[in-house]
Amino acid sequence: MKNKKSFILILFLGISLTSIGQTDTVSKKIRSNLIDISTGIATGSLRDMSTSPLFYTGLLPVINIGYSNFFNKNLVQLDLNSYNGIYIKLTDDDSYLSTANSLNAELAYYRHYTDYDNTGLKHYPGVSINNYTSIRVNSAFNNAAFAFENIASLNINYLITKDFTVKAKQKKLLWLVKYYRKEKQYLASFKIGIPIYSLIYRPGYTNPGNLTLNNIILLPDYKVTNKVFSGMNTNLSLSRILENGNRIKFTYHWEFFTSGKYSLNRLDMSRHALLFSLVFKIN
Repeated sequence: MKNKKSFILILFLGISLTSIGQTDTVSKKIRSNLIDISTGIATGSLRDMSTSPLFYTGLLPVINIGYSNFFNKNLVQLDLNSYNGIYIKLTDDDSYLSTANSLNAELAYYRHYTDYDNTGLKHYPGVSINNYTSIRVNSAFNNAAFAFENIASLNINYLITKDFTVKAKQKKLLWLVKYYRKEKQYLASFKIGIPIYSLIYRPGYTNPGNLTLNNIILLPDYKVTNKVFSGMNTNLSLSRILENGNRIKFTYHWEFFTSGKYSLNRLDMSRHALLFSLVFKIN
């Protein structure tokens, strides 16, 4: 009887240890930590009614650093990007040039919704908070040469991804030279985000004459306003997954923002960006 009980106990412990080992293996498979280092160029338009009713065209080099952590069904992303360049307006008899420096930080959370995985697409509804700070200087505007704004937003997001494989194949170069194309793995993703509530800190005046250099306040006549549904942003990317888990990624990003059609100091802005990224797997 004792031998039988000992055998059952040993069998139970063996099954338990095997289950724990399998759980750890699955956990490792579904966990990933990635660091994304990107660079590229952005262009777009901007109109700041507090200083000028004209639309300016921007040319802005971009640097982005991102971190993503996927565990179980959860995805956490942190992105910090910097745009530094110029906005320019050409008229029949003059030109206006503004230097521009902006910094945007975003923290996002997504949850993998598995009901539609059998279609080949993975769905991730989520939310994010982001803070955008911009400084522009246009010496042609004299005492209104300096423009500053800070925009903090709460966003709802939706992310869709699809991974696919291009199989190995033997091909010919110019129908003469045979070569072997290795199997390649790719990941395509599309994200859409909508700022559902934004706090906007920027000038409260409508023309440069309302601002004087004699005011001792650092940012005189600046005000905080709020806006519901202030724009939209999208992100489309294609990643080549290497054998070591690292990635090479190409991204197209588009966004627009408006402080409101009837706002006193209306700000309208849109931007297109093309980015090239090196993505490193750190576990």
